[in-house]
Amino acid sequence: MLSDQQRKRAFNIIIVTQCLGMLTSAFFQNGFFLNYFTKLGISSAAIAFLFALPPLVGAFLMLPFAFLADRKGIMKQALAGQVMVVGSMLLMMGAGWGNARWAMGLVVAAILLFSLGGSMQGASWFALLNPIVPKEIRGRFFGRLRVTFQMVTILFSLLITRALGISDAMVTFQIVIGFVLVAHVIRYFTYARIPELEKAHSNGRARHSFRQALASVLQVPGFGQFNSYILLITLFTAGVPIVFGLMQKDVFGFTPAQITLMGTLFLAGSVAGNLLGGWLVDRVGTRIVFLISHVSYAVVILGMLARHWMPWPLVVHVGLCAFLFNMLEATKGIAVTSEMLGLIPSANKSLSTAVSMTLFSFGVAASGMFVSRSISWNILSPQWHMLGREFTAYDSLLLGFATMILLMLASIGLVPKIVKKAQLMPGSGYPRI
Repeated sequence: MLSDQQRKRAFNIIIVTQCLGMLTSAFFQNGFFLNYFTKLGISSAAIAFLFALPPLVGAFLMLPFAFLADRKGIMKQALAGQVMVVGSMLLMMGAGWGNARWAMGLVVAAILLFSLGGSMQGASWFALLNPIVPKEIRGRFFGRLRVTFQMVTILFSLLITRALGISDAMVTFQIVIGFVLVAHVIRYFTYARIPELEKAHSNGRARHSFRQALASVLQVPGFGQFNSYILLITLFTAGVPIVFGLMQKDVFGFTPAQITLMGTLFLAGSVAGNLLGGWLVDRVGTRIVFLISHVSYAVVILGMLARHWMPWPLVVHVGLCAFLFNMLEATKGIAVTSEMLGLIPSANKSLSTAVSMTLFSFGVAASGMFVSRSISWNILSPQWHMLGREFTAYDSLLLGFATMILLMLASIGLVPKIVKKAQLMPGSGYPRI
């Protein structure tokens, strides 16, 4: 048990640790990696593939790492993962130093190492925090945690926007990555100070095989239905921000500073969505929140296609679409984590949350790979016309996503119950351009 003073100190350490860790995730969301990979001469199709790698790796590794964490202990595994994240930043910096022919290989190696380390930590993050944060204050603490790290990433993104506005030379990108590298070195030591209150199991559960443990999790009533819905909706929404980002680069011709500004607006939408989602879940329950988010996804996606008829500047419209889309994602994220916490069993906590994260990761990876292959294989018409306006292959992808989302309305019935208590778990969301 922790005293009040020890618990308060642990809360502060957790917040600092999460803020430092989210800086790299911000690279995927605020357009920094989109600009960096473009600077390295990487094609749009390859960039879409790179953004699909982290969830793809996580989908295969999350479950075994969660199983090991439940049996062998959380902290050793998490710290080993942090060392890998530090190494990934070194490789990412090296991609800009060497020959352009080696850039793609170094970037792939960096993202794979980052994904491996992140999976080792993410598989047990919720289980590590669960005994530290009392149930009666969990919503308030996680709300504070999530809003804090999101504000940090927004401020960080604004600084990047300013830096790229002054100079978009390779050295600017290297300095920014070097800053995050130092942040991850510091994070190793802050992570090590988080108290691990629940050690590896010494009872009979430790003798259960992976298959037996997984079977017990999947037998939880409503668990499979709920995760099926999350997988389906993720398949048709996760690729949308990637398309938004590639359109900014290839169709609209935005500058690096403008792209990063769009990413910052995207992050700002998450803060608004957290506030809206918590309010809605507390008042109407998760199923209504899923329904509202579901329909609104399609509206925002179609809104991007309606850009030709809007009276305001293009950059304003694109920024508004980015803001609203991530606001919806954050709103839905509150409902997802509230529902998940109400469904997971007391045993095998790391494994049960990892099942949900694995299916989510599969959805993100599949959606990103679909975007990547659609571009590289040229299966969509590069230009087409509707109502006297010209559209691109990216618009075809968006139209397809919006259509599938609307056709999926019946899948709302897979959500097994209505949770009336908002839970704001940290670190939800997926890498985006």
